[in-house]
Amino acid sequence: MNQLINFFWTIICFAPVLAYWFKAFDAGWLITTIGVSLLSLLIPAKKLQLSYRSKFYEGIGVRFIRRFVQNGDWANRRSRAKDPQYKHIRNRGQAQAYKRTIAMYERFHLLCLVLFFFTAILAVNNGYYLLAVLIIIGNIIYNACPVLLQQYNKTRLLNISK
Repeated sequence: MNQLINFFWTIICFAPVLAYWFKAFDAGWLITTIGVSLLSLLIPAKKLQLSYRSKFYEGIGVRFIRRFVQNGDWANRRSRAKDPQYKHIRNRGQAQAYKRTIAMYERFHLLCLVLFFFTAILAVNNGYYLLAVLIIIGNIIYNACPVLLQQYNKTRLLNISK
């Protein structure tokens, strides 16, 4: 189920980005956009964390978002119905593994967030206004929300470990 959810959101949200680059292909701008996106990975995670309070993220709707994502409430509920032991953190090793997973997801979506952002700017600059709007919507759904969700998960994990 998780891979199906991941595939769905990836196809829907990447489609306008790919459409823009196919229509307005410019190797120089593509390389620059990818380069800037990769540079964003150098930003320390602590600089990106908006809050260390779970209530902050809950207040902006992260628990709602969590329902519809890979490894989210809906997917986990279906997986637990088949396997009651599914996705429970039982020891420090599992918590550390989950922490690494959170960091990986957060970094991936940060890279994509910057890539989508610069692609949207280029789309506006080149007169592809509808694609720009679709890219921005996809960026919010596919990248901004997951970054916030991973920050929320990190905060919850820190609170559990205290």
